[in-house]
Amino acid sequence: MRLPETTEKPASYIVAVGILAGLFLPGLAFAGLAEGVAAFEKMDYDTAMAELDELASSGNSDASYLLGMLHDPGFHRLPSGKYYQTSYFDVDKAVALYQKAIDAGNGRAMHRLAELYLLLTNEHWATRTPNDVGNLTNTALALRRRSTPLLRAMADDGDAIAAYMLAEARRDESFFFIAMDNARNMLELAAWQNNPASQLYLGKTFLFRRGVVPLTGYTLDPPEAFAWFTVSAKKGNMHARVYQMEAAEMIPVREHGRAEELAIALLESMADRSAKNRN
Repeated sequence: MRLPETTEKPASYIVAVGILAGLFLPGLAFAGLAEGVAAFEKMDYDTAMAELDELASSGNSDASYLLGMLHDPGFHRLPSGKYYQTSYFDVDKAVALYQKAIDAGNGRAMHRLAELYLLLTNEHWATRTPNDVGNLTNTALALRRRSTPLLRAMADDGDAIAAYMLAEARRDESFFFIAMDNARNMLELAAWQNNPASQLYLGKTFLFRRGVVPLTGYTLDPPEAFAWFTVSAKKGNMHARVYQMEAAEMIPVREHGRAEELAIALLESMADRSAKNRN
């Protein structure tokens, strides 16, 4: 499929700490986390682990959260059900790292651990999977309830990705569409400010699947998702590059032209805005 050719793969990656903050740890001071976050963004996970392990061991909840995602199959699970970077998966490590971050009050870790537990009720990634699926589900739902007020507070302060997490957690509720629309609006504002993280998550809202079981899901607009992933990938976001290829596979042949046009139009609009801001 030719669609992914819209984005050229950068020969080098110049990653600003402020941009990276928006992807995984928006609104936080980075200092010693900068190198680990940059490596994670480039999917250089060996370097990320080398940079973050010591911080996590010393009690830095943000480092623990990021390392948890690195080992978490759920974080690397695409809408089609496929996974990428599978060689790093370790459910036991992910759970332990998330729990360490949760003990420090990290709302994002609560949300991610809940999502991981729900994944384990359907797919057996752990070396020791609990037999009682009901208990595992109840634990996940309890974590969701605990993370909700923390994520809502961050969303109220303008954290668009926290708003996305709230919508993700509510995918089985009647308020799902309202929550997702709110998240999409917040992400769009940040995306037009040329934030690759927000562009990635905005694209994901157009591929969002409702329900825990993949077969009950639905696809919103793969061409629109492809366009936003293209913009984010153009800025060197390698996670967006993976999602771009995923979206391309989901686009019907009759929609290929529209997807290309949307991506080109967005790239041109972003370039025009950047030029105006420089002037």
